[in-house]
Amino acid sequence: MKKRLRLRAVALIVANPVGEILVLQEFVTKAHIGKFAGMWSIPMETVDPGQDSMATLSQLHLEELAGLPSIQMPARYIGAYEVVPDVWARLYATTSSTYELPAIYGNEHEVRNHQWLPIHVALELWLRQGAEEMIRDYAGGLENVVRRNCNEVRKVSNKVRT
Repeated sequence: MKKRLRLRAVALIVANPVGEILVLQEFVTKAHIGKFAGMWSIPMETVDPGQDSMATLSQLHLEELAGLPSIQMPARYIGAYEVVPDVWARLYATTSSTYELPAIYGNEHEVRNHQWLPIHVALELWLRQGAEEMIRDYAGGLENVVRRNCNEVRKVSNKVRT
């Protein structure tokens, strides 16, 4: 019998002073977790074996958000999402006191092109699996959410919606 792969991750919604959220563009395809190069997302990070969610959030802050000092930590827990079968992400939300964007350059990063966008604009992007539900639940003010079925990724040609 083949053992099922189970992954855990954290996701973070960051809102600026006017309520726009931080989105970024994916540059690496990992189809097994619903992510394709060119998609947009909120920041997400896989939890390493033996690591807890808070340590992974700190890692996410350092890597995908380049340690932005304007982000308020610890973040508020929103819920748990089964992004794809056997892949669960815990969603947190926080705020930024500025409109500063992470300084991430070069091709060694899996994500780039960080932007502040109104929620309704972010929801029109080609989003990685699970991100739409996470953004909608955040916008609706929900807490302690458990979502077992995230919508499959909308197929889009090589064009990126912006």
